[in-house]
Amino acid sequence: MIQDRLSTLNGFFARLGSSRTSRLLLDYDGTLAPFVVRRMEAFPYPGVRERLVAIERSSRSGVVLISGRPASEVRALLRPLEGLEIWGAHGIEHLSRTGEIEQVTLPSEDTAALAQARDQLEAVGMSAMLEEKPGGVALHWRGCDQSVVEGMRELVERLWKPLVTGTSLRLLAFEGGLELRVTRPDKGDAVRAVRAALEPTAMAAYLGDDSTDEDAFRAMAGWGLCALVRDYPRETKADVWITPPDQLIEFLDRWVEAVGGN
Repeated sequence: MIQDRLSTLNGFFARLGSSRTSRLLLDYDGTLAPFVVRRMEAFPYPGVRERLVAIERSSRSGVVLISGRPASEVRALLRPLEGLEIWGAHGIEHLSRTGEIEQVTLPSEDTAALAQARDQLEAVGMSAMLEEKPGGVALHWRGCDQSVVEGMRELVERLWKPLVTGTSLRLLAFEGGLELRVTRPDKGDAVRAVRAALEPTAMAAYLGDDSTDEDAFRAMAGWGLCALVRDYPRETKADVWITPPDQLIEFLDRWVEAVGGN
């Protein structure tokens, strides 16, 4: 349940200011960048890169990106910022700060079903709206006329729902489309891996906007602050709701000030 924003943030940043180690965990699309029709033009809101640089400059903090996108796409969209830790494809990929990338090996039945899902979209003429990534296949309809979106949704759900049987896959709606992807790992697993690598007293916050970020919010329980970043609230496990870009920039500024990243 979303709490009183001002008092919750004031209390959190007071504690962050005295912490020895901290991490700011961030979703990308819808959180740091607006949704756009052309996915590789989803650049961060003005001022975001500079504030991430300032946080990275602090000896007491750092930034971790946890996104549904492949890690390579997140890295490309954040250039010239380099050297960030990025968990891509909902945690299937891990790009370290030194540039080493690791990827979870998926069960053969999952990869076969995802290949079939891709072929189905191509067969019905939707290949231009298809995104294929490690552990998932997504249909993007952002920018399409709303009069045709419901028909597309019904068609793809009818094609993809049978593919879930006998696999670990699940069918998820997101802001502007549908995705068929593996159940695990998810963003919550990425959060737990980040936490395990830090000292027990480290503080953290996670900022996200989508339903897939709820896995991360749940994994943050008992560790740090969760903020829902979107234009309007919804039912969520997050502690506070902030709107982009103004309140997002304010949050990042307060983080920079608290950890001495100026």
